[in-house]
Amino acid sequence: MDRRELWRRLRRRILKPLFFIFTALLGVWSIGAVYYTFGWSGFPRNAGTVGYAVLLAGLWGCSFRLRPCRGILAAVEFAVLIYFLVLTPGMCFRDTVWQQPWRRNPTVEFDGSRVTIRNVRDFHYHTAEEYTPDYTTLRLDLDLVRTVDLAVSHWDGLQRIAHTMLSFGFADGQYLAVSMETRLPEGAVQGFLPGIYKQYELLMVLATEEDLFRLRTDFRGEELYFYRTNATPEQARAMLEPLLHGVNLLKEKPQFYNSVTRNCTTSLAPLLRIINPSFEGDIRLLLNGFSDQLLYELGYLACRDGESFAELKARRKANLYVKDAGDDYSKALRTNL
Repeated sequence: MDRRELWRRLRRRILKPLFFIFTALLGVWSIGAVYYTFGWSGFPRNAGTVGYAVLLAGLWGCSFRLRPCRGILAAVEFAVLIYFLVLTPGMCFRDTVWQQPWRRNPTVEFDGSRVTIRNVRDFHYHTAEEYTPDYTTLRLDLDLVRTVDLAVSHWDGLQRIAHTMLSFGFADGQYLAVSMETRLPEGAVQGFLPGIYKQYELLMVLATEEDLFRLRTDFRGEELYFYRTNATPEQARAMLEPLLHGVNLLKEKPQFYNSVTRNCTTSLAPLLRIINPSFEGDIRLLLNGFSDQLLYELGYLACRDGESFAELKARRKANLYVKDAGDDYSKALRTNL
């Protein structure tokens, strides 16, 4: 068999099927990119997206018989891909007004081991949707950080999906809660698909425990599980310090939130490698409702001798302890810890 015949068979049996599979997948993705990122709304967006989808379908169908259509199809799809890749938060959110809970970026000033954190969120909630906005300033000594606690909060009965947060405890009795969140523009509603198509920023919320956790246990009625980790004070500082530097970096160079690759859990996942540098990831970081089970299996969660994960989780349901917490929510949260 000569080289020309070999190439012909390779192209017909492998390259051509791969082309159609690839352009079909890229085409489906690009329809979402056209819908969400082209800066239009209402009827123009719907009509434009439908027109684009019809164009792709026509080109894809013609490509089976007409080779020039393959080049046009690939060019159209790659043009949308390149447009999407060059989008930056500065381009997308230049004049955006953010919803109140995500309106302010925290900032951190460093002075040796001492840090001053401004815009620490401390909202006072009356209902899940009604609150009095408030912010405070915390002055912390990184040499005094002692503990890292994990909070996993499930809503609407969902078990596979949850919101994960951390809380750092200090020897002087202060706590700093950390939550990587979707920064929503005014009028926007969070959704999985928009989160894939650069519709939100990522915001690191630094807050009091009464803000982040009480909102979920007392007002939203979520199931919140609160665990002590096995992080040493040295590991706790090694986790907290880059987080605080990241606060300023996010303010200076905003990042897009992504429902899969840069969400509340995957954004914190690199911290696991501080405790265990050999950690390579796990699907439960995406199905983050099981992230506490993952950490239990890795030996990261403090538990009693012989205690199964099911027993630990039942014991650490925070809703059992904070119902009548009064003014010392943090102490109640750690009951039976």
